[in-house]
Parts: sequence; structure tokens; C-alpha cells
Amino acid sequence: MSALRRQWLWPIALAASTLCGLLSALAGEGGLWWLLCWVALGVPLVTIALCVARRRSSGGR
Repeated sequence: MSALRRQWLWPIALAASTLCGLLSALAGEGGLWWLLCWVALGVPLVTIALCVARRRSSGGR
């Protein structure tokens, strides 16, 4: 895998997850749609929290 593709893989995946979550929130009303919305919008937030926790545990470097 090229360095450019490796560098942009996660940002594109997180953007796709966010877009999927926002569209499912607009498209559906309750039930499975809300579950899909919460999961899809939660993935980027969990990713951010894990990256911050990992950075703090490594001493901020």
C-alpha cells in the first residue's frame, strides 16, 4: 500500500462513517435508523478518545 493511501485511509473512513450517520439521521425515523445513526456517529468520537488516551499514556509525544 502506498504511503499516500495509508495516510488518508482512516480520515476517509471516518468521514464516510460521519456522512452515513448524518444521512441515516435525516432519512429514518426511529428504530434501526437511530441505532445506525448513533453507531455511525459514535465511531469517530471513540476513535478520537482512543487517540487522545494513547497520546496521554505515551507522555504527550
